[in-house]
Amino acid sequence: NGINVVKVMPESAVKFGSYEAAKRTVAKFEGHDDPRKISSTSQFIAGGVAGMISQAVVYPLDTLKFRMQCETVAGGEHGNKLIWHTAQKMWQRNGIVAFYRGLPMGLAGMFPYAAIDLFLFETFKKRIVARNMKLKGIKHEEDALPGNFTLALMGGCSGALGASVVYPVNLLRTRLQSQGTALHPPTYTGIMDVTRRTLANEGWKGLFKGLTPNLLKVVPAVSITYVMYENTKKAMNLH
Repeated sequence: NGINVVKVMPESAVKFGSYEAAKRTVAKFEGHDDPRKISSTSQFIAGGVAGMISQAVVYPLDTLKFRMQCETVAGGEHGNKLIWHTAQKMWQRNGIVAFYRGLPMGLAGMFPYAAIDLFLFETFKKRIVARNMKLKGIKHEEDALPGNFTLALMGGCSGALGASVVYPVNLLRTRLQSQGTALHPPTYTGIMDVTRRTLANEGWKGLFKGLTPNLLKVVPAVSITYVMYENTKKAMNLH
């Protein structure tokens, strides 16, 4: 879990920071300075780009985490010793390449996931703010923001849909990352090989294996992240 915490902290910071920067950049291309008024297409692209940047930054840690999970067996190494030996084994086999195995597929899956997730969340937020302003006669958007429960619900819905859409890509990417380990012995020559063998051995259903437990993890995680993100922005007077 320590590796996951170390990964999530910079990943979330880079994703949201890149997203806000991308929205400001796009706003300038559209001829104005308000990132809240960019077009839906620009907002979708900004979210996807932010997701790809964050994925690229933390990808080595992501790969190490998956390989550690697959190397953890009863009576085997644990803790810092497992982290060190797993990283050492990866370096000895393929050098730096081992830490980036499956990166193209990871980026291909992250773009639509982050784009859908951030786009839907922003869309939900805008509609709720507009509704609150109309029903309650509020003049300023900052006073019509949704509460924490609504933020969590919005984040859970957007995260669940995004994760479901790209799950097959993430499953294949995970198999590339964890190949040759104790719990996933098969090895692959690349993206096409892992796709072909997964379909041949498990059919189309194999591409969605483990979707339910993944959503049980994603929904609360994304919900909490958005609640913290929006409250932090509000506390720092950022819009």
